[in-house]
Amino acid sequence: MSFPTTKAGGEPACDKVPMLNWRAHDLVFFDCDSTLTRVEGIDELARLKDVFDEVQRLTASAMDGEVHLASVYDQRLELLRPTRAEIRAVERLYHANQVPDTPELIAALQFLGRQVFIVSGGLALAVIPFGESLGVPRENIRAVTVAFDRLAGRWWDYRLDRKGFNPDERYLNHDAGPLTETCGKADIVRQLRKGRSGRALLVGDGVSDLMAQPAVDLLVGFGGVVRRDRVVAEADVFIDCASLAPVLPLSASPSDSRRCAKAGFGTLIDKGLRFIREGAVHFRDSAVRERILQAYFGAP
Repeated sequence: MSFPTTKAGGEPACDKVPMLNWRAHDLVFFDCDSTLTRVEGIDELARLKDVFDEVQRLTASAMDGEVHLASVYDQRLELLRPTRAEIRAVERLYHANQVPDTPELIAALQFLGRQVFIVSGGLALAVIPFGESLGVPRENIRAVTVAFDRLAGRWWDYRLDRKGFNPDERYLNHDAGPLTETCGKADIVRQLRKGRSGRALLVGDGVSDLMAQPAVDLLVGFGGVVRRDRVVAEADVFIDCASLAPVLPLSASPSDSRRCAKAGFGTLIDKGLRFIREGAVHFRDSAVRERILQAYFGAP
């Protein structure tokens, strides 16, 4: 199968991209856990504490929409009471378990001038540095902040971590804001959209992402790590493969793809389009699938 962005040998085939209507998205929002990375941070903390089964059950019930996220958020953190060092360990796991094509996708979106955001119910101490390492500006990242007990552990030793903090400080409480609630992500997305023009797309795996659907123009469910039945059924688009590559053609336009090919991102565009054409990306409205295929290939 051939695709429109590259010729044999990788040379951009810009003249092959049909200029039909597929509108780009200027603001691209990502969830973090099980979307940009293959791990759920709270579950990894539970492994460290040897209470994985109990915490994973709570996490799954919230992400599947069986119970409200707020009702289990407190339970999990009170059960775990992680130290600063343990949350830093989650950050390292995020890096080691990036979903395929994530760094290249973020780079391509930023090359195109897209504004990229991360909106996550994960812990900010792990999510923010992970997001920054992908090139997402700190001011575009939202996650749940926690406070620590500074008198926990061997505080008198003054053995500080690389950030200048006592790694033994233990969880005290957290900011019980919108991101700890099932429907709260929509509020954060709306806040971030204020003063910014353009269409918005959100990519995520859970019901909390699905609940943000009214705040964006296109909700893309991601099943490359965890496949949740409700997200499959209700998302505008559902990525059913272990790669974020389809997000690039979904958020771009055919003319954007020509620019990407010239800048070295043609392989990523081709990969994303291949997943769409071969059925690994599902569209709730079949007319939307036909429109994107017509825009890129000239025919469904």
